[in-house]
Amino acid sequence: MGRKNKTLISALAVIGCLGLWAIGVKSPAQAGPAPDLSSPMAQDRIRACGFIVPQKIPALGSIVGSQDPSANLSEGDLVYLKLEPGTRLKPGDKLAITRIVKEVEHPLTGAKIGFQVSFPGRAVILDGKGPIVPAKIEKSFFDIRHGDLITPISYSPPSEVALRSPEGIKGVVVAAAEEQENISEREVVYIDRGARDGVIMGDLFTIYQLPYFTDETRQKEAKLPQMKVGEAVVIHLGKETSTLLVTHSSQSIYVGDTVVLGKGK
Repeated sequence: MGRKNKTLISALAVIGCLGLWAIGVKSPAQAGPAPDLSSPMAQDRIRACGFIVPQKIPALGSIVGSQDPSANLSEGDLVYLKLEPGTRLKPGDKLAITRIVKEVEHPLTGAKIGFQVSFPGRAVILDGKGPIVPAKIEKSFFDIRHGDLITPISYSPPSEVALRSPEGIKGVVVAAAEEQENISEREVVYIDRGARDGVIMGDLFTIYQLPYFTDETRQKEAKLPQMKVGEAVVIHLGKETSTLLVTHSSQSIYVGDTVVLGKGK
């Protein structure tokens, strides 16, 4: 796996998805500080980064037109939505602008995990009559494109998560929000463990990485020590996957790194 420096493009993608919102810290009764996610900006940014789903989300329609031919649409733009048969909307309805980013494969096994879904913005319906209806982009978190889907708004991020750090669950970072290569603090990742594995909201995972070893050492040693590179907390829970906010990183984190439930050393 490459270890390249962040490019301007990937940096802008991260800013678009997460913004430069600061995460406050509160101290609840549970051991350890809990990220305060209550600000509207934090809520919006976390919602935008989305999650992994086992199957594609059914859509109410898609963006097929706009007031001008720009490839990148944003807040305030007029767009036109082609609705799926049977879909009924009325003026004032607010909907999530939804994107199927990619099909996610496990970085170690190659097994198909599901589909990474992001929510780059929100739209409000201006007129609900007809198969193609006008709408206004009420909020945009990063670039919105023709072809993006329209779905109901159904996901509300928690305003705060109380940290839990038992031991025993081990997994892998399988993808990152906006597909950035070098992941750091305050960014979002997805792992291959969920409710079915015993994960709950607020679980704290330690992130580990295999250091560089010579080829001879790799071939001879069955088990090599890993180094701690960060920590992340569960902010969205799926059946087989979870979305985590990286709360601490000592160096770049990468897809394929190991996550272990609990506060490691």
